[in-house]
Amino acid sequence: MGLELVKAVDAAREPVALATILAVRGSSPRHPGAKLLVGAGLGRLGTVGGGLGEARALEACRRRLEAGGSELLNVEMVGADLASPEMVCGGSNIMLIESLAEPGPYRAAQERLARGERVLFVKRITGDLGPVQVATTLCAEDGTPVWGRADGFRADLAARALATGQAGFDPEAAVFYDPVVPEEKLLILGGGHVGQALAALAPHLGFAVTVADDRPEFVAEGRFPPGVRTLLGGFAEVVAGFPFDSATYAVVLSRGHRSDLECVRAVLGRSYRYAGFMGSARKTRLILDQVLQDGCDPAKVGALWAPIGLDIGAETPAELAVAILGELVAVRRNAAALPALAQAREDRRA
Repeated sequence: MGLELVKAVDAAREPVALATILAVRGSSPRHPGAKLLVGAGLGRLGTVGGGLGEARALEACRRRLEAGGSELLNVEMVGADLASPEMVCGGSNIMLIESLAEPGPYRAAQERLARGERVLFVKRITGDLGPVQVATTLCAEDGTPVWGRADGFRADLAARALATGQAGFDPEAAVFYDPVVPEEKLLILGGGHVGQALAALAPHLGFAVTVADDRPEFVAEGRFPPGVRTLLGGFAEVVAGFPFDSATYAVVLSRGHRSDLECVRAVLGRSYRYAGFMGSARKTRLILDQVLQDGCDPAKVGALWAPIGLDIGAETPAELAVAILGELVAVRRNAAALPALAQAREDRRA
C-alpha cells in the first residue's frame, strides 16, 4: 500500500476498486504490493505493470465497482511467440481485486500516518480464484490491531512487514501483509557541497527534504531543486521548530565541529528514525564524548550514525551523498546488513 493511495481512498466520495499484486512466480513487471486504484471520478492511480496484465486488472476493477465484493485474478505472462498478443515476461502473478466499500481502516490509517507512524493492513482471504471474501485488520506501528479482528494472522510476519516496509504474502494461510510508510522527512543541517548533493538525490528516493543553514548564501533561492524546502536560522532553533517524529531522518553536514556539536546536541533531544553526522574518527569521538558529558542518553548517543555514510570509498560530494543515502535506505528497510553496518561504524570510530 502506498501513502498516496491511502489518502485517495480516505478522500473518495464514491466507490473505488483496488487491484493489488499478492504474489509473483517467475518474471513480472511489478512485484508484491504494487497497486492500481480505480474510481469513476478518480480515474486511475498507480499501476500493476501496464500492458495486458493491467488491462485485465482494469476490467476486474470495473466488474467489482458494479457488483461489489472481491476476487482473485491470475495473470499469466508465459507466451512463447513475440508475434502473439500474449505477454512473454516468463512468469505469472496473482492479484486481489477489491471493491473498497468500507473506508474505516483507511481513515484510521491516514490519521496515524499523519503522525509519522507506520501502519499495516492485514488481509485474510477466503476462497480460490474468482470471487473471494476478504477480512481486513489495520495494525499500528507496534503490531497492535486498531481496526478489525485481532486474530487470524502471524505476529512475526506482521512485525517483519512493519520493520522493512515491504509487502509479503503467506500462501498457506492466504494472508497478505501490506505496510504503509508515512511521508519520510529528511532534515539536512548544512547546505554546503555535500548537503547540496544530498538534497538533489534524496527526493528521488521519496524523502521530503528540508535544508537548513545559518548562512543566507547556503540556502539561497535556486541553490536546490524545486520542492526542497530551505530554512535560514541557528541550528538549535531550526531543530527545535522542526516537526520531528518516527519518520524523520536528520543528517548533520554543517561547516565545522562547533556547529556540528550544536546540531547533535539539539537532535538528541528529539525523536527520529535516523540521525548521523559527518566527520573523522577523532572528531566523531570528541563530539560523542562531549554529548555524553552533557548528560545525553547513552543509548541514543551510541546509536548515532557517525561517521556517516556507507564505507564505499566515497570522495566527491555526489559520491558522499550516495553513501549517506545507502545508509538511510538500509535503516528505512531495516536491512539484514544493519548489524554489520553498525559494527563497521564502531570500527571506524576507533
